[in-house]
Amino acid sequence: MMDWSDVRAMVFDMDGTLLNTEQVIVQAASATLQHLGHAPLPAGYHMPNMFGTAAELIVDVFKERGVPVPATGRAQLGLLFESFYARQPAGQAPLYPGVHEWLLAAKSEGMALGVCTNKQYDLAIQGLEAAGILDLFAVVCGRDTSGKAKPAPDPLFYTLSHLQVRAQEAVFFGDTHADAACAQAAGVRFAWFTSGFGTERVRDFDQVLAFADYRDLSLVSA
Repeated sequence: MMDWSDVRAMVFDMDGTLLNTEQVIVQAASATLQHLGHAPLPAGYHMPNMFGTAAELIVDVFKERGVPVPATGRAQLGLLFESFYARQPAGQAPLYPGVHEWLLAAKSEGMALGVCTNKQYDLAIQGLEAAGILDLFAVVCGRDTSGKAKPAPDPLFYTLSHLQVRAQEAVFFGDTHADAACAQAAGVRFAWFTSGFGTERVRDFDQVLAFADYRDLSLVSA
C-alpha cells in the first residue's frame, strides 16, 4: 500500500493515464495521411509511438508507413495532425475505469489536482471537459503552456507552482518513460499506470507505485 500521509497534490498525465485516446489519435493520424494524398491507416492499426509531442507521434507514423515527411517540416505536420484531432466529436476518448471515482476521493481528502500533458493546451481542455472531469483540476499544463514538453521537468514545475506545493509533496501519475523521466528530473515521486501506453522503458525509472486499475487504489495510508 502507498502511504499518502505526506502527499498534498496529485498530478496526472492525460493520454494513456486518465483517458484512453489511442483510437482518437489513430483516426487523426489516418485523416492526416489521407489529406496529404496517402492511403488511410488499416483497421486495427496501433501507433508506433504513444508518447512525446504531436509532431513526434505523427512523424513516427509516416516513418512506419514508409511515407516521406512533407517539405513543410515536422512542426507543421504536427499542427496538421492536431487540427484533425480537434475536429473529432467530443467524448470519443473514454476515461479508464475508476478514474472519476479516484479523482473525487482524492479531492475529498483535500488533495490539489493538476494535469501535465504533452498535448496542446486547448486540446487537453477539450478532452478533459468532454470526459466530465475538467472542473476537478486546479491547473492544466499543456505542451504550449510552459514552452517545453516532457520529459523536460519544466511542465511539471509549472504545474506544481500553480498548485502551490513543493516537489516532495506531490505524486505524478503517468504511463510512459517520458512521464517517469519528467518526474525524476523534477524530484517528484512517480506512480506508473501500467495499463496505459508505456513500454518496459518505464522500468528504468523509480516508482513509488505501479498499478493497472484505479479501482485497486486506496487513500488509506499504509
